Order: sequence, then structure tokens, then C-alpha cells
Amino acid sequence: MDSSRALLELPLLDARLFTEGNTKEQLQFAQSFHDCLKEHGFAKVVNHGLDDAWVAKLHYWNQRFFNLPDAVKDDIAHVPGPDPQRGFSRLGAERTAKLHAAGTGVTRGEDDRVDRLDAREHFDQGSPQDYEYPNRWPAEAELAGFREFMEAHYVKSQQVSCMLLNALELSLGLPASALSSRCLGGASELRLNHYPTISAAELKSGSLARIWPHTDLGVLTCLFQDDVGGLEIEDRRCKGTFRPIPRQAWNEMVVNVSETLERWTNGQLAAGVHRVSAPAATTCDAVLAARYSNAFFVKADRQTDVGVLQTFVRNGEACRYSPMTALEYHKARVASAY
Repeated sequence: MDSSRALLELPLLDARLFTEGNTKEQLQFAQSFHDCLKEHGFAKVVNHGLDDAWVAKLHYWNQRFFNLPDAVKDDIAHVPGPDPQRGFSRLGAERTAKLHAAGTGVTRGEDDRVDRLDAREHFDQGSPQDYEYPNRWPAEAELAGFREFMEAHYVKSQQVSCMLLNALELSLGLPASALSSRCLGGASELRLNHYPTISAAELKSGSLARIWPHTDLGVLTCLFQDDVGGLEIEDRRCKGTFRPIPRQAWNEMVVNVSETLERWTNGQLAAGVHRVSAPAATTCDAVLAARYSNAFFVKADRQTDVGVLQTFVRNGEACRYSPMTALEYHKARVASAY
């Protein structure tokens, strides 16, 4: 294996210390969670409240959805544009290379990655109570029970994310609910990802990746992945180098800092750059197995300011990010990905 892609084994942080522990144990989890996010942009959390059986059901429904006929999925296709994503997006519809290039100030001609494609399709869902941007569901006759489970999973994911934000509030010395109260309006989103079987040769061509390097737009992302492998995070000690973080436990939740949290903290907690690639040991003639993952994008309420929180502006330090609403920021960033 290429030494530059040596595995990065993040510690498995036990959330029961925070949800069931005494004051000392709560602080221990909160500080470990913060420190891991600060060092790597990522952390792994277990005993978060979603048990093995629930995570197994999540993977089950993910595969069931993508096994639907194309015509059924196309009936609920997301309309490309700046609005929050809802429904099904075909292979290559979202271009993370363009998203990351726009976020880093790269323009066409400076980096040809802006036109490279993702070998991934996905289903996106908002809150069951989001009437401004309603969800798009397959007919019950086509996938009975899917909507019921996914709506329940949204509620559970919101509860878990609130707990994680409470832990960050404690570790950052913020008042209770200083972060979580900004994320309760139902703007968060669920995404089911499917990376179809693909040859290693296609991925090595330079024009296609399972996902190109990028950062996420929200506050935190909470991810469950299967054991196929390929998720890699940028090593902050060596920019441009990516380290695999394979699954270590069945129901581990991979949590990463997203752009809104970076903005709120004035860069104190920087968004984690990541990609999905062929595992390092993959041979040129190999065919990669299909890969599935399930993400919950924790997002600020749409009219909430995503500029720097004054708490994080130290004496003489400039605000790195301008005030704007979360929806304005979302639309500006997502528009670049299509």
C-alpha cells in the first residue's frame, strides 16, 4: 500500500459517556469529540442512540430504493438548481469537483477538475414538516414502508445531531443550546448514496471519481457507511494527501465538520475535506463492488445567520466570513454543483 494512503484509525468515541455519564464523563466525551474534529475534521462515534438493528434497516432501505426500476426513480427526480435537493439524482447529476472548486475560489481554466464527474447517484429527503421544499417519494405501491422508515429515521437523526451539538457547546464553553437552537427548524437533510459497480480503470482515467474531494455545506454531517471502503479524508499535516478511514464497528457514525460550523467558529473548527476513491490496494484490472452510505446533513435554520459568531472573534482578529442567511449560503454553494 502507498504509505501516503496509510489507514487513519480514528478513536471510537462512546457517546454514552455524554448521554448517561456523570459531569466528568460528559466533559471527557465532549472534549475528545472536539479535539478529534479540530485535529482531523472528523470523528467516529458509537453508542449514539441508533442501535445495530436500526442501522441495518437503514442499509436495507438504501439498497431497496436503488434497486427500483429507473423509471420509478426518474418519476421523483430532483430538478437541478439552487433549491434544497429532494428526490432522486442520477449518476453525475451533482458534481462535487465543481462544488469544491467554487468554495476554494478556483475558476474554470485554473483547474480542469471543475468538469469531472461523480460516479454516484443519490436520494435526498428533508424534514417531514418541510412544506416549503416538499419531499418526493416513490409511490407506496412501489416501495411499501420506505417513507415511514425514512421519516422516522429523520427524527432520530435530528435527536442524535442535537446531542452532538450539545457536546460541542460544552467543549467550546458556549451557553447550552447556543448551536443546537440554530438547527431545529427542519432544514437538515438525509441522503442515501449509491456508488454502482465500476472498474478501477474507469476511476484511474482522471475524469471520473466516486466522489471528488470536497467539503459539506451544513454544520455537521453524520454518516453510516458499508464495509466496501473508499472513504478518505485529507491529512491536515500534509495537504493534498488523503488517508482511508474504513469502517471499524458496525454502527459507528462518522461525523465531520461542515462549512457552516467553520463559518460560525471563524475557522477554529475547519470543515473536513474528503473524497471516495478506489481503496489503495485496488489493482488496475479490478472491478469495485457497489458501495452504499447514508448521510444526515445537519443544517442551520434557513433564516439563521451563518456569519461568524461574536464569541469566536478574538481581540484584533478579523471575521473571515460575512453575514448571510443559511438559505442564501446554501443556494449560492449548491448552484455551483450543477
